[in-house]
Amino acid sequence: MPHLNTLVVLFVIVCGGGTSLGCSRAIEPLKSPGESAVALTGGPNTSMIYVARISDGVLAVDLGWWGSEDALTSALADLGARPSEVNAVFLTHSHRDHVGAWRLVRHARFYVAAPEHSRLVGDTAHRGWIPELVNRIMPSDLPPPGDLNVRTFSRDTSFVLGADTVRAYVVPGHTAGSAVYLFRGILFLGDAATYSRLGGFAPAKPGFSDDASRAAESLERLWSRIPAASVRYICTAHARCAHFTRAFLRDVAR
Repeated sequence: MPHLNTLVVLFVIVCGGGTSLGCSRAIEPLKSPGESAVALTGGPNTSMIYVARISDGVLAVDLGWWGSEDALTSALADLGARPSEVNAVFLTHSHRDHVGAWRLVRHARFYVAAPEHSRLVGDTAHRGWIPELVNRIMPSDLPPPGDLNVRTFSRDTSFVLGADTVRAYVVPGHTAGSAVYLFRGILFLGDAATYSRLGGFAPAKPGFSDDASRAAESLERLWSRIPAASVRYICTAHARCAHFTRAFLRDVAR
């Protein structure tokens, strides 16, 4: 668990990074007995890990924050799987609350957008003032260079995993290499979009982002690149899912 001082800072401000006013959760679309499961980590921050069975193992989207190894192990048990069966990890970005369980699945292939690679291994720092502040209190626990099998992509890319396809889209702004993933009709937005009970869905929040204006522009340009009728649900990385509708597009365009 992070140092107490880190927790104090994060209790006050971190919920605003993804889902504020109680960090509202809505994850039912992600659960399918024996096929997919969700782990919730990080206390009020509610960082989400998604796991699903694929032809030759298990896929994961993001890896949560503190408590993530136990949470991930429990979610995998819902699939009748073990951590050793996770063979593909897709990271939306490398903020500390999305990479927590990397040691547990360090044997897997990790997929990140190319500009995010140096940030994942700590060679380059994120620029948002809140991540910078928290990192001064307690440095992120990141994998060292060369420790993981990392595969990068520099443009929108499709990855065929047996009978499944993961479509990756580059949406820089929240971080330099933020990405979203489309898998089985679910669009995993990471922190490229946020949710609050009062404001609904909106683009990435400035204090947590390298460049919030660029993040909003990237999100707006995303929709024309996604195959028509391919998205049934959208999900933020902080456990808020919803049906994909035109109303959602109006919200995030604000």
